[in-house]
Amino acid sequence: MVSDRESEIREVRSAIAGLPSPESLFSGLRLADAFAPDNIIFFKRTHTQALAPEGVSNNFHHRFELVVVLEKGGSIFVGQSSHNLVPGEGALIFPNQFHHYLDVEKGEMEWLFITFECNGADALASLKDRPRVFDAQSLALLKCIAQVYSQARATGEETLILSHDLGQLLRHMCQLPAIAAERLNIHSTDDARDVLLERINAYVRANLSRKITLADLAAELGYSESHMRTVFRDRLGVSLGRYIRESQLSVAARLLQTTGLNVTEIARRTSFNSLFAFSRAFKAAYGMSPKAYSRMVGRKVG
Repeated sequence: MVSDRESEIREVRSAIAGLPSPESLFSGLRLADAFAPDNIIFFKRTHTQALAPEGVSNNFHHRFELVVVLEKGGSIFVGQSSHNLVPGEGALIFPNQFHHYLDVEKGEMEWLFITFECNGADALASLKDRPRVFDAQSLALLKCIAQVYSQARATGEETLILSHDLGQLLRHMCQLPAIAAERLNIHSTDDARDVLLERINAYVRANLSRKITLADLAAELGYSESHMRTVFRDRLGVSLGRYIRESQLSVAARLLQTTGLNVTEIARRTSFNSLFAFSRAFKAAYGMSPKAYSRMVGRKVG
């Protein structure tokens, strides 16, 4: 009579029956080449005030950011598009996508944010600009991941499991239905201030290679400078001038990560009048020089 152990040995032998000889005994499959979320951070926002931008590094960075709405919906503005989400839906913001939050009803809320870096991210391409409706399986995975994250923070022993489980959730999200098309590029209210905000954003992002003045904006959009300042500060909590400057820096960060342009050329393309002014503004926003940032994200620039 064949024992269970002998049976399992036969199964192993069967599984490796067609195993080829390796081309090298020292170079094989590596975790660094796999689809593996890394440097994972969880946090949540429980009040709309916490969604107000605190600086460009919070609204534009080299990391992925998964936003899951759990209580009280609202609009996520990413790049040139807005997505109106309700509880049980999530959006993946890709590296170098400028994003902020609009039209979230004031008061208590609960949104979960998961930021991470990732190798093999081509697998996530279908999630770009396409928020998903979570099903029961994805919500169960999310609960499990949140629990594992708490354990990993406490012991450091669950990090590999966390990376695997988050990767599983992201792959599953690719199979989920996208939110309805009629909830893209709309607001949950008819507030004209949000419409103006999007027009301002579109103009600023399209003209960052030249110096933008409030007078230019007012003439282009047909509003007074004082009205635009008031609307912008009311809706985003920052001055319009600061938003323009941080938009320039966000584009500079993208160029540092995705091109081989030198720092002087990047400063020129984002309308800074000197390399010194650009480097000083970049360090104030990101906490490091442009060259240090390029090294961090894996680029070498002159």
